Amino acid sequence: MKKLYTYFISLAFIGISQLAFGQFYDGFTGTGNIGGNCTVVGATADCTNNGWTTHSGTVGTIDILATSLSYTGLQASTGGKVYVTGAATLTRDVNAPITITGNVGYYSALVNVKDATNLSSTGFDYFMCLGNAAGNSVTGLGGRLGVKSFNTAANYRFGICNNSTGTPTYTDCGVDLTFGTTYLVVVKYDKSTVPTTASLWVNPITLGGAEPAGSVVNNSGTSAFATFASICIRNGYSTANVGGTPNAEIDEIRVGTTFAEVTPLATSINEVSSMETSIYPNPATDIVTISAKESISLVKIYDFQGRIVQEYDFNNSTEVKLNVADLSKGIYNVVAFSANGNSFSAKLLK
Repeated sequence: MKKLYTYFISLAFIGISQLAFGQFYDGFTGTGNIGGNCTVVGATADCTNNGWTTHSGTVGTIDILATSLSYTGLQASTGGKVYVTGAATLTRDVNAPITITGNVGYYSALVNVKDATNLSSTGFDYFMCLGNAAGNSVTGLGGRLGVKSFNTAANYRFGICNNSTGTPTYTDCGVDLTFGTTYLVVVKYDKSTVPTTASLWVNPITLGGAEPAGSVVNNSGTSAFATFASICIRNGYSTANVGGTPNAEIDEIRVGTTFAEVTPLATSINEVSSMETSIYPNPATDIVTISAKESISLVKIYDFQGRIVQEYDFNNSTEVKLNVADLSKGIYNVVAFSANGNSFSAKLLK
């Protein structure tokens, strides 16, 4: 039996900017873990899984859990989430390759710190950052997102540090955060300044546009940063800080060159007309069918970097078929336009 996914969406227009997913996106649609379960870094293929590679630490695995984190106003979550414990039973640092050619890079993530387990009360320890290399060796790390417990472990705070050279200190986000709550964090890293500059927003006041107010800034580290090459997740316990990285769930990781790219808005809806639309099978293999009450004249398929990977012209039919056999496995956004100018959008898993 075919699984049928039906979307009741009222739209007059979906802007292409809303389909721009930045330079990198991972909603963790795979199964198992990220970064593999190798016991020696770089020794075997077991150091890479679901697009992430282990570059340090070989104890435990960073597992993918079935349900997503979500954040009001942000583009809908996909897939699952990953779980890091911050305990000594998980010391695996992983990275995924990115491509940013300019001097400024942004990354964002949804983070739910579950409790104060393993958090230090005396110093921040970082658990996400950008890397200047990708693969099994990443040593230059910038835009470090740190965490620390506050109020005798009743709360916690995020902090930001540009890099680790010299005598760096973290800049505190200044807000007591609640365990078990999902927060949207956005980090900006400018490698053209001397020293380099990192900025942090926690639950920014606006999404999907220019940088809003409310960030904290850090330039305490002195080293340069050559190339944006990876996004990293770190697990570790710091003896010096009597604590370490958080017991946390992480989801919806995005990397881009603007604030808007890493904070895409939930699909805008202009309630002018209503299209009742079905797309199946989903997940797809070779042929996908779109059935609508309005005649379809054009269909475009976008990957999660906002690029058009397939485009179809139709003779105003209420049922059309798409051949997606040549698409790589992943998540796509399918946008169909009706003959009278209306449109709908749906995520497609291949």
